[in-house]
Amino acid sequence: MQDEFRINREHKDRLFRRIFHRKEDLLSLYNALNNSDYTNAEELQIYTMEDFVYMGMRNDLSFLIDMTLNVFEHQSTYNPNMPLRGFFYMSSAYQKYIALNHLDIYSSKPISLPLPQYYVFYNGTDEKPDESILHLTDSMLHPDAAQKSSAQFTAHMININAGHSNGIMKRCPKLYQYSLFIEEIRQNQKQGSTLRDAISTAVDSCIQQGILTDILLGNKAEVTNMILQEYDEDLHIRNEKEISYQDGFEEGCRISQDKIIMEKKRADSEKQRADDEKQRADGEKQRADEAEKIASEEKRRSSILSLKLQGKSDVEIAETLQIPLGIVQQALPKM
Repeated sequence: MQDEFRINREHKDRLFRRIFHRKEDLLSLYNALNNSDYTNAEELQIYTMEDFVYMGMRNDLSFLIDMTLNVFEHQSTYNPNMPLRGFFYMSSAYQKYIALNHLDIYSSKPISLPLPQYYVFYNGTDEKPDESILHLTDSMLHPDAAQKSSAQFTAHMININAGHSNGIMKRCPKLYQYSLFIEEIRQNQKQGSTLRDAISTAVDSCIQQGILTDILLGNKAEVTNMILQEYDEDLHIRNEKEISYQDGFEEGCRISQDKIIMEKKRADSEKQRADDEKQRADGEKQRADEAEKIASEEKRRSSILSLKLQGKSDVEIAETLQIPLGIVQQALPKM
């Protein structure tokens, strides 16, 4: 177990991803979400995309079963852009599916594709409902995006914090145990423990209670490092948001009225230069169009004359050049 669990690769797993790396556990999670009762884990084909790595950590579980292509993602920070992320994940999964099955997307016959399902398992500290659906079209600025968009991708977010999504938790013991483990860590922190100590105490406590023993037993250091990595990511995201806000606020305070006026003058000057450039470009285009028109007319007259010298009638010339007969008859007297 120790050697199997050791983290010595370039990119590290999340604990959530590690808990469900076995097909049997992943199948249990799928059954819990879909109220299904599949028992043969060998029917499940793993489609995890190794290219999707954020802050050094792999962030997805992707697999195929019963013509359903699933992408599962764990998030400890709420992100309204999850539908877009899932859209990218699913596109990659579909590409992998097409390649593995040697499908030809340029065929004259429609290819058969599995049903896409994108689930986000959220265990952040922000209060969220047990389940919610996030739509890709919500991010689109067009007022009729929901009706007119070609992309209607959605993210199905499940709140997996302790006390939430009880139905799913009952059907998937590993998910329930994971929620208890994370809650144990948070309670330890609330009592004044450092994050590392809170994790250490939670590991010992959960082992005693029979929670995630196959993962925690004998792998305390590895589990601690995994969670520290995840918490570092969450802290980084929150710090970046705070820094961005603070920088923007301070910059706004430093801008004086004189600078605003100067910026407006510069913008007006840039607009004037752009207008002048557009006017010059329009003039050049008009001259080019006129020259092209003259050249086209000269070429057509030359063709008419050439065909006439070959003994073609006016009607035959019009049909050959695919132009109205009147144009031929108007051009010949001039020539």
